[in-house]
Amino acid sequence: MARCPHCPRRENPMQLDDAIRIARAALPHFGLDDAAPIAFVKYRENHVFRADDPAGPVAVRLHRPGYRDDDEVRTELEYLRALRAAGVPVPDVLTTTGGAPFVRLGHGETERLVSVQRWIRDAAPFGDIAPALSGEHDPEPEEFAAIGRLLGRLHAAGDVIGRPAAFRRGSWDAAGLAGPDPLWGDPSALASLTADEREIIADGARGLFARLRILASSAADYGIVHADATPENLLVTAGGLALIDFDDFGLGWFVFDLVTAIFHHARNPRYPDYERAIIEGYRSERPLSAVSLAAWDDFMLARGLTYLGWAAERPGDPASDFISAVVAPWVVEIADAARTDRPAPWRVPTSTRQTAWTETV
Repeated sequence: MARCPHCPRRENPMQLDDAIRIARAALPHFGLDDAAPIAFVKYRENHVFRADDPAGPVAVRLHRPGYRDDDEVRTELEYLRALRAAGVPVPDVLTTTGGAPFVRLGHGETERLVSVQRWIRDAAPFGDIAPALSGEHDPEPEEFAAIGRLLGRLHAAGDVIGRPAAFRRGSWDAAGLAGPDPLWGDPSALASLTADEREIIADGARGLFARLRILASSAADYGIVHADATPENLLVTAGGLALIDFDDFGLGWFVFDLVTAIFHHARNPRYPDYERAIIEGYRSERPLSAVSLAAWDDFMLARGLTYLGWAAERPGDPASDFISAVVAPWVVEIADAARTDRPAPWRVPTSTRQTAWTETV
């Protein structure tokens, strides 16, 4: 999950100093200048730095121990190289001078696996979560059509690339999204929930799990997905959109990527236009089945539950606090509608939706 841009950076100065030393020590392994200026970018699951090598800036990522093992990281980096070779606008992964996708280095008792990608120049995020939820970020539908086209290209390339023999990643399937032990944690365990809200979330997750377990998962609907195509991970460049941060990519329903890209804009009165645009954009590159579209609102609930689970696992984190205060009430509303067979909030008449949206911001 990307760092909330409105939340203060979580960092320990001593840990950050060690991380900088490791990042700098990694540069020569990738044929880069170890004297290049290094700047801290963010810390969420991994430390990320920008190094301004004479040949061009790069992103240096220190992978958090215990989050992804060597095989999972290798799968990610090798798949990124395959996507880029297929013409999908994703980061350009560097290999070490020995041809390896990463290097393992330590400083004192601290050891990290380090990978490097070329920095995408003159790029800005499509948006970020807080302004999207509040309505301050009010893009045109065509912008979502472009996102749909990008995700369609991503999945179409995956159809051709296939699943590598050594593929090792998690699955955003029924269990991964809403099962007893979901990938990002138990959403009903979020400490900020009231007892009634906790029951709504738990009940909503149980129903969702039952529905997803019987949902078709043919090659037309299910395969390799990004799984975190949030506004922060969609970069606007002079050449069009690019997609970054494949830290959570794995197997899942393709429609989950589209839903992730639009989830935070669902309270916007123009949401129906956004949904039509992203679907039409996607279908201009790759088919999207009626089965997937019928489950759209279920995946919206699934996306919301993953955020609550993520926050529940990280109490005290600034992004977790933001999710508890701003995102959780919205997810409770979605879950309550789903468990009582009422229309999802974004399916109610425009005038009603706009009033509710204004009152909750």
